[in-house]
Amino acid sequence: MAARGIDWRIYRALAIGFLALKLVLLVVARPFMDETYYWLWGQHLALSYFDHPPLIGWTQAAASVLGWNTIGLRATVFATLLGDIALLYGFARHIAGAAWRELFWAGTALFLATPIFFGLTNLALPDHLLVFFALVAIYAFTRFRAAYEAGVPRWRFLYLAALAVGFATLSKYSGALLAACIFLAIVFTPKLRSLFRAPHLYLAIALVVAMQAPVLVWNLQHDMASFGFIFGGRRIDGDLGWGGVAGFLLGFPLVLSPFLLWPLGRFLFARGDGNNFNRLVFWFSTLGFLAASLFTDILIHWNAIAYAAVLPFLALWLRSRLLVIGHFVFGGLIALALAVNYTVLPLVTPFTYTDQTTSLSYGWEEVVPEIEKALAEHDIGFIATPWYASAGALAFALRDRDVTSLFPGRDAFDDWFDPAAHAGQDALIVADRKRRVTEAIESQFRSVERIKLVNIVLNGRVIERYSIYIARAYAPSSH
Repeated sequence: MAARGIDWRIYRALAIGFLALKLVLLVVARPFMDETYYWLWGQHLALSYFDHPPLIGWTQAAASVLGWNTIGLRATVFATLLGDIALLYGFARHIAGAAWRELFWAGTALFLATPIFFGLTNLALPDHLLVFFALVAIYAFTRFRAAYEAGVPRWRFLYLAALAVGFATLSKYSGALLAACIFLAIVFTPKLRSLFRAPHLYLAIALVVAMQAPVLVWNLQHDMASFGFIFGGRRIDGDLGWGGVAGFLLGFPLVLSPFLLWPLGRFLFARGDGNNFNRLVFWFSTLGFLAASLFTDILIHWNAIAYAAVLPFLALWLRSRLLVIGHFVFGGLIALALAVNYTVLPLVTPFTYTDQTTSLSYGWEEVVPEIEKALAEHDIGFIATPWYASAGALAFALRDRDVTSLFPGRDAFDDWFDPAAHAGQDALIVADRKRRVTEAIESQFRSVERIKLVNIVLNGRVIERYSIYIARAYAPSSH
């Protein structure tokens, strides 16, 4: 099924090797800046949140019983990783039957070595939930469709697909693409159209809609803030932005692996193998985000549903030993670079201050003692930073859910921090070398004075500079 001449035991060894590395990184990798932001969602439990639907906040609230540490931070990531592997096993049994071992181990090894999945299944971001529930939805609908077309409908798989779509949409709004694809598959597949006469379909639809009630209620309570942010709050240009399209297209082979492009193309343009639903999901999501990249900034991992849709089948089309070797070497190098970058030494930050995705993972253990010293010496009402990501990182380091962001734009901190309640108080503000104390922030205090500069130095190079300020007499702006 996979590359000719490669024993499934080799794939098993590769899968176990990549899995072992991932398990180590789940514990020892420094927190990524957005992980700590979503961790705070769990410390401020709500029906939903500004940036995304609520599932990441709910799961982080449950995981917080394990403590403010990387084990608690990524406990649910470990759970969904095991779930992803279990689903690959389910796909292998469904596709290959008794010969499942080769497909399962090849598919699992490909999954663990593919850069986009190596990253998304190692971080406590909404995407790890989205990938898992997308796989559940695709697996369940695949099983339901096969049984229904054979004349023995298994309705439990339809309801499982609905449940998974509901949870995927509670993970990220893009999960709704799965619902659209299932609907289109039913409309354009003659053998499935009779479903429109079955009450089970409408009950399944009702289940998906009912699961979104917390998001709908939250948005009604907050003037549709989250919907407005997702559909109108991002940068929208009047002119077509071909640079965004180029970035999306160039990023695609890097996150998926250039060595998977040939088997991906073979799979996407194959016919008669019963996998048209997976192709529909891939094209619907990919072309949708590609079109959106003409007008706004699109991050390549937002297309995670498309990658999840094709992943279980790529091993069937990966026949070249050279492509197999190339993929695992490429994936291994990316994995090694990420491991070093977030555990030992930043690879880019020593040479540029623009890589905050790395620099904000370092140095907080040196900042915290200075914060504690300042708290002991001054009457401080609250602690803040100029940006949501640094606020989350500092809060996690301090184990303090009340650290806030003074960013003038909208973020989740606006739902937790009451400026009026802190009027007149002095604040500690921690700024980094890119996100500094702006004039807009200074204007809300009587005075702002830097009391400490903390240089984070590794191997003789400064990778980040944190400035600690005392800002006196907070007078929040009226807007």
